[in-house]
Amino acid sequence: MRAILACFLLLALLACAAPAMASPPGATPQGGALSLYSPPPRYQIFQAAKPYGGMLMVDTQSGKSWQRVIVNTPQGIRIRWVELPRVEKFPTGNETIMWD
Repeated sequence: MRAILACFLLLALLACAAPAMASPPGATPQGGALSLYSPPPRYQIFQAAKPYGGMLMVDTQSGKSWQRVIVNTPQGIRIRWVELPRVEKFPTGNETIMWD
């Protein structure tokens, strides 16, 4: 009886590991490990630490970016995306770039 239970346990463990070992068709191991390449999505969303930014969305093709704004309207709470101005030239003076 123990041998049968041990066999079933072994088969159950192997069945759980099977999806992790699966790879999409055409994937080839490189450097001894499975690595896949896919282009980034066009719109990427980043969560900046508060109070600096909140949620930002970037279009990777055009370079435009938007900031999420939550607005309380008479019809209820609305989520809007406000386009951020693109800075082409950094001003000189007492300003410091906090991050790129």
